[in-house]
Amino acid sequence: MTFQFLLAAVIGLIAYLDRTAAFQVMLHRPLVVATAMGAVFGNVFAGAQVGAILELLYLARLPVGASIPPDDTGAAMFAGAAAAVSASSVGLSAGSITAVLLLSVPCAELGKAADRQVRRINGRIASLTAESVEKGDSHAVEQGLLAGVTLFALSGVVLTLLFTGAGVAVGKLLLPRFGPESRDLLAALLPAIPLLGAASVFSCTRIGRTAPVFYLTMAMVFAATFLFGWAG
Repeated sequence: MTFQFLLAAVIGLIAYLDRTAAFQVMLHRPLVVATAMGAVFGNVFAGAQVGAILELLYLARLPVGASIPPDDTGAAMFAGAAAAVSASSVGLSAGSITAVLLLSVPCAELGKAADRQVRRINGRIASLTAESVEKGDSHAVEQGLLAGVTLFALSGVVLTLLFTGAGVAVGKLLLPRFGPESRDLLAALLPAIPLLGAASVFSCTRIGRTAPVFYLTMAMVFAATFLFGWAG
C-alpha cells in the first residue's frame, strides 16, 4: 500500500501542477485522474466509471483566470481510490457509485479552500519578487517562479495523500457497511447525478449549432453509465 500511495503522490503532483501552475494539457481532468487512481489502487474500470460522471459534473467549472472552481481533481482522486478499493472488496454497485460521488463533494470544496490559500501565498511571493526586482536582484524572477511552482507542487502532494487516504478508508470501512436497502436508495439517485452535470453544461451553451454535439455527448455519457453498470 505504501508504494501505491507514493505512486498516487507522483500522479497528484503532476495533476495539480497541470491545473494552473504548469503544463495545462488536461491531465488534471476528473476522467483522467480517477482512471489513474483506479489503476493505482487495483481497479482501473471502477475509476473510469466514477471519473466519467465526475467529468460531466465539472465540465463547465474551469480554473480560468482568477476564478477558483471546486477542486474536481481532488474529488476525482478520492472517488477513484474509493471506487477501486470498494470494487476489489464488495463490488461496485450503483449504490456504491452514488455514495462515492456524493462523498467526493466535500473533497472538492476542501480542495477549493486550499487552492484559495495557496494562491494567496503565491500572490505574496509575486509581490516580494517584484520588490526584489526593483532593488536590482537579477535572479528574483527565477527564484520567484521556482518558489511558486514548488508551493503548488507541495500542496498537490499533500492534498493527494489526504484525498486518496480518505478514499481508501471509505472503500474499505464505510461502503461495505451499507445494507441492501441503503444501496437500493442510493442507486435510485444515480441517474439524477449525470442529469445535474448535463444541465450545468447546457446552461453554458450559447450557440445553437452546438446543440447536436451537446445532445450526442449526453447520450454517449448516459449510455456509458448504464453500460458500465451492466458490465460491472
